[in-house]
Amino acid sequence: MDAVHEGKIRKILTAAVAAPSGDNSQPWRFVFRTPDTIEFYAIPEKDNALLNIDESGTFIALGAAIQNAELEAKALGFSPEIRFGGEGAPVATLVLRDEAAPSDLEQTLERAILLRHTNRKAYKNSPLADGDRQALINAAGEVEGARLSLLEGKEDMASVARALTTMEEVALQNKSLHKLFFESIFWSKEQNTAGKPGLYIKTLELPPPAQLLFKVLRYWPVATVLAKIGFPKVVAATNAKQNASASAFGVITLSRFDRLHYIEAGRLLERVWLMAAARGMSLQIVTGLLFLARTVARGDSPLFSVEERALVKSAYVRIREQMSSNEPFLMFRVGYAEAPSAVSFRKPPVVTSTR
Repeated sequence: MDAVHEGKIRKILTAAVAAPSGDNSQPWRFVFRTPDTIEFYAIPEKDNALLNIDESGTFIALGAAIQNAELEAKALGFSPEIRFGGEGAPVATLVLRDEAAPSDLEQTLERAILLRHTNRKAYKNSPLADGDRQALINAAGEVEGARLSLLEGKEDMASVARALTTMEEVALQNKSLHKLFFESIFWSKEQNTAGKPGLYIKTLELPPPAQLLFKVLRYWPVATVLAKIGFPKVVAATNAKQNASASAFGVITLSRFDRLHYIEAGRLLERVWLMAAARGMSLQIVTGLLFLARTVARGDSPLFSVEERALVKSAYVRIREQMSSNEPFLMFRVGYAEAPSAVSFRKPPVVTSTR
């Protein structure tokens, strides 16, 4: 393989690893099989085991990575063919064929790959511009088994926002969730630049006093005392107000909950997110409560108290009441905001070659 072709492969995989993943877990591996074949493998053990139910979070991330790779391949003049695997590995194979030109929409999305970041700041409380709304819908496209809806009514959004932050309320008083959350946070800018998985504290957009509080709140005895005086509810109410400052909530629904549909949900999410970035909009995934509700619904985890289960189920019902579908799978908030204070970096793509 010549240097030019190898450079194109690197560009495709650099685009792939720019995809979002839960807590920046980057749960993927790539194998360069032949000069025109790239295989995508899932590494679910990198994800949050408690919330990665059915490994859905991992496959959402893989779907976004595959979407980015496809867009970059088209921008480089290839006509990529995606072949999805069965229950074994690989999850998908990208076969590169020559002589193709991307559409105007694909060019717009590809140019935004490195511009796309999570923004957890308060948004500007302004409605979606008509052109932006239509652009997001167009980017989602029509995918069999996956659908995007937008929730824009302020009262409905406020209700959903508070229900979603039940996740924070439970996490600050449940020892297992508390441990998982605070173990994922790190404070070093150098570690972030190196692509460390987890949540860099600056990306949480906390004011300086709250950053200091997090350094002591990570200790479970401190969290226990604060829970007794109602601190989790205060945090949840504050975060709900910030989430409701968005222009809209997006909800992705699936016709089936299986691996292929999780991948399609990730592909759809990434296209919408790239369009938002291309049009100068901000976006944040706010789907933890939905994943937690699926875990609780199974009833086989001893990690939650009766009260916590009831709290999660009640919040999930409130969300469903505001949606056109009974089964919301992914949610995000989108709108207009100042640029994020910091962004999460990715590790450079590691490619295993079997040539």
